[in-house]
Amino acid sequence: MSSGIGYRGTNRCFPLWEDFQQCYFSSKEKTRADCVPAREDYLECLHHFKEIARVRTIKAVERDNYNKSKANGTDHKIISLSDNGSS
Repeated sequence: MSSGIGYRGTNRCFPLWEDFQQCYFSSKEKTRADCVPAREDYLECLHHFKEIARVRTIKAVERDNYNKSKANGTDHKIISLSDNGSS
């Protein structure tokens, strides 16, 4: 990683990178196991793996609830935030 400063200013994940880098170089252990949380925070900031997995889980439960309510004859709507409430 370079300086973390681009043409739009500081990268949003750069502070997390600095925390990880500081932990990594100050660690006395060879495995640097104490830096795993800082590394995970940095990678989550970059790629949003945990956030995407959580959204997929919520959507799956919502679809399941919709299908169950349809089978029972009750009214359950799936709300889409991207449609500005027009669904």
